[in-house]
Amino acid sequence: MSVTGRLESQVAEALVRAGFSGNGSLLVVGISGGPDSSALLQCLARLRQQHGLALHAAHLNHDFRGEEAEEDARFAAALAASLGVPATVEQRDVTEVQRQHRISSFEHAARELRYSFLAQVAEETRAAGVAVGHTSDDLAETVLMHILRGSGIQGLRGMSECSSWPFPGNNGDLRLFRPLLKVTRADTEDYCRALGHPYREDTGNLLYRFTRNRVRRHLMPLLRSEYNPQVRESLVRLSRTAALESDYLAAEIQRVWPQVADEKEDAVVFDRRALAALHPALQKLLFRKGYAGLTGDARRLGEGHLTAMAELAQSSKAGRSLDLPNGLRFQRSYDSLRLSWFPDATCPFPELRGEYSLPLPAEAREAVHRAGPWRVALRWETSFLPNVDVPGGNPGTGAAAGQASWSACFDPNALEPPLEVRARRPGDRIQPLGMSGEKKLQDLFSDARIPREWRDRAPLLVSRRGIAWVVGYRIAEWAKVKANGGAPGALRVKFEAGARGP
Repeated sequence: MSVTGRLESQVAEALVRAGFSGNGSLLVVGISGGPDSSALLQCLARLRQQHGLALHAAHLNHDFRGEEAEEDARFAAALAASLGVPATVEQRDVTEVQRQHRISSFEHAARELRYSFLAQVAEETRAAGVAVGHTSDDLAETVLMHILRGSGIQGLRGMSECSSWPFPGNNGDLRLFRPLLKVTRADTEDYCRALGHPYREDTGNLLYRFTRNRVRRHLMPLLRSEYNPQVRESLVRLSRTAALESDYLAAEIQRVWPQVADEKEDAVVFDRRALAALHPALQKLLFRKGYAGLTGDARRLGEGHLTAMAELAQSSKAGRSLDLPNGLRFQRSYDSLRLSWFPDATCPFPELRGEYSLPLPAEAREAVHRAGPWRVALRWETSFLPNVDVPGGNPGTGAAAGQASWSACFDPNALEPPLEVRARRPGDRIQPLGMSGEKKLQDLFSDARIPREWRDRAPLLVSRRGIAWVVGYRIAEWAKVKANGGAPGALRVKFEAGARGP
């Protein structure tokens, strides 16, 4: 069979297994311009009539390779157009996401940004799934990276052909589809050449500062030449074995969960006696399920955290606790173990009740208003200023309420009065800075990892047009300062919690 026939046969079988065949499914196809994603888009385009598919391409410019990245974006758009596939092409700043969410790894921030973008496109197009071009090479590299990090069985399973959406974790029935996991990177390159279509080479894949690049370009070739010529195939087999065993354990977790755990609105309470009767492996997986249920994403909960939770569960001392990522606390009492958000004392936002009007100051003046527990100062600035300034620290650091102070600058022509300060309401949406579409406020809170108990207290600056600022976190794209905004150049709004006001 020809290379085109083999690859298209693999993808066709994957479409059937995933339930995307013959029912008019719309798939968003993530495309970088490289051989894997280019082959995937071309293959799905050739199969769409036979399988009743609708396609929408999505390309994200990560804004760190300059002109080369812009050429990738133009290539992706042109490839989609040549295949008659509509496309969404956007540019976002990874380093800004790192700063806002305090993510140390550029790779991790880029991944979260990419999946958030794909989820947004899927929501806008009402897609059933998002197809990405991960191959067996990517699967083997992922498993090896997880081994190096000391992962448990969940990490050893690597990637699944079809799975629930990984990030953010509140995207309903949206699925992530990887139909190329049984083909190699060399296969995708051969496929593109066989069809006479070029593809792009990402020079970012040559940068050794990224862990995956070092694994791909140094460690895997070393293992292949010095230890096992079939190391990729061995790692893929390990992944499939781990996936099989993980699926069995997941079924066991579902079976015992009602007997062991009591799910509350903002906590999961485990019965110590019922938990002690289970195998330690099941105990850890139960803790992981509880954490994922509260945060929507268990990736930050490592094997070390799970081991510490298991040790605390076996401790004879009641009242001990363990602080976990994302602002959760695991606490042991006499007969139970409670997984919940940190107490209110750590929340930087005082309780906000009611709605408070903020009249605009006269030109070249400052106006100070009291909005419940907040002192809010509004001042005209005559020069172009950064959109966001956080002199008192980010709320995510857990600063005490009486010490919190944040300010931001806005385009005065965009803030249509009346301005007001209030807490969130059901159905609230915002167009976050850097995004073309709106986002549910609850999704913004989830993406920013704001603990649930803080969310009803976070003040919102609202104009006639909508939410202009989630104070301390994100302003709206439409409200940002324009470089040529004229005079006055910006309206600075500063919030101080616990400060004495007028």
